[in-house]
Amino acid sequence: MKAYFQIITACLIWGSYGLFVQMLGYSPEVVVFFRFLFGALFLVTLSCFTGNLRQLKPSSHTGMLFLMGCINAASWLMLTRSIMYTSVANGFILYYTAPCFVMLLAPVILKEHFEKRSLVALILSFTGIILIAGQGGEVYRDHNLLGNILGVSSGVLFAFYLIALKKLPSEKLGLVSNVYVSLTVALVTLPLAAPAMSAVTLSGLLLLVFLGIFIQGVGTTMYMIGLRRVKAQHAGILSYFEALFSMLFAGLFLHERMTPAFLAGAVLIIAGGALIMALKGKEDLAAAENCRLSKRN
Repeated sequence: MKAYFQIITACLIWGSYGLFVQMLGYSPEVVVFFRFLFGALFLVTLSCFTGNLRQLKPSSHTGMLFLMGCINAASWLMLTRSIMYTSVANGFILYYTAPCFVMLLAPVILKEHFEKRSLVALILSFTGIILIAGQGGEVYRDHNLLGNILGVSSGVLFAFYLIALKKLPSEKLGLVSNVYVSLTVALVTLPLAAPAMSAVTLSGLLLLVFLGIFIQGVGTTMYMIGLRRVKAQHAGILSYFEALFSMLFAGLFLHERMTPAFLAGAVLIIAGGALIMALKGKEDLAAAENCRLSKRN
């Protein structure tokens, strides 16, 4: 169960991202670029001090990690454009279709067993997302077709990114994968961020450094380590906690109103996560029982 709690803790850390974006007020491209750049630099520095720098040497998986970084960067940029062309709510609702695609792809690519309980948990959590993002209605009004296409595309790409992470060897999934992916995203977003970098102040830069270390360096590495022992289907559904924590932080620190629709959505997301945790607990009990029987025999 430790890995599942690592995933949820990572979502808690990621949930603070909106607070940084609001405080900084920079363009999305600038924030994304510095988030991934400083996250990578922090992890490389940490590897130097811990004597694990040799782990970051190029290997047979370097090309795969570079491709994954490009996919992740494209997903982020498509989500950003989708929000610009439609709305924040619509963009994130379409982005969070990713677990739906993971549930379809994981049994085919990763040979994961398709679970009916996971489907129920997905429906509960996705309904919660619609309630939270929609805040009671008017979610699908006057949305640009291109923005909707980009939003769905960002979800599809994130699903492939999550599947690709699960295909990595366990020793590469964590700090190593995060360093290569983060450097690639920073490289891809640099041309888009460069024109707006003149607006970055010293205090803003310090905040961006903390954002990169805390959210990308610590949060994402924890997520990837947890992903070693968590099914892709389960990890996708648990990612809905990120949206829940984002709204909670917005209510606590930005004084955004928490509507009844938000509270209902929160209950559904928690119910979906609890169902996944219960399913994991049942699997652990079954595995322990099989182990006990085999020892007796």
